[in-house]
Amino acid sequence: MPNPMVSPDGRPWVIAAPDVPECKRAIANPELAHYPRLRGEHPRRWQYPSYLVNDAVPWLRSLRELYENPLAFPASLSPEAGLMLHGLVRNMRPRVAVEVGTFVSVSTHWIASALKENGEGATLHCFDDFGPIKRGAWRDAEMLSGREEWVKDRLDRAGLLSLCRLYPGNSPHKLREQRDAFHAMGGVDLAFIDGDHGVYGAVQDFWAIEPVLNTGGYVVFHDIFPDQCGGHNGPREILDRINEISAGLYEKLELYLSPLNYGMGVLRRVG
Repeated sequence: MPNPMVSPDGRPWVIAAPDVPECKRAIANPELAHYPRLRGEHPRRWQYPSYLVNDAVPWLRSLRELYENPLAFPASLSPEAGLMLHGLVRNMRPRVAVEVGTFVSVSTHWIASALKENGEGATLHCFDDFGPIKRGAWRDAEMLSGREEWVKDRLDRAGLLSLCRLYPGNSPHKLREQRDAFHAMGGVDLAFIDGDHGVYGAVQDFWAIEPVLNTGGYVVFHDIFPDQCGGHNGPREILDRINEISAGLYEKLELYLSPLNYGMGVLRRVG
């Protein structure tokens, strides 16, 4: 009778266990073996992939036009990051989604289009001060007034406005004002936070969301690697201290982004 612990070629099925260190140390992000960094000259615009050029689809046409607008660089999601966020929403299938930091609506397009394709009647609630956009590093363009109406027009052209609710003003306060409404909807399943990137502002946005975030719900942060994205420390602080500063319990995943590694963090509430 064959020995069940030995393969036909005479080798044992079971391999030896590795030596497990008594103490393991997490390596800092810049020390990781695979940690994408910009090589060469800094780009000045996002490169929209040719395989996404489809003017027969209104939201893709609108999205391409947004990426061609100099306002979208560098603060908006890259197309590669947007594709990943779109895929997450398609798979998570949230019923109630929140966006903090609508900016020029690139991330809004990615999230709302995924909700539309899911076809389950979900709504995206968008919080932003909708104030002026001024010229800055790598952005030689500005929009000093009228951003809320401009964003609504873009979403309308994309066929996505009916899925979105816009809340202009201070995002933590506006989020708190909507808590009862979110509870009545059954709670928030997904929150994308890409607003104030300072520690105080980012934590305030997170604290305003957490009381209505469902167990099993997700929070996604943009710009989590300060050394890559201009020293924005807020999302990094939350990810590093999430289970110290939160009421709930969270699992954490950090994702690299291309072509500029600003990074994306994904939290799942598990308790």
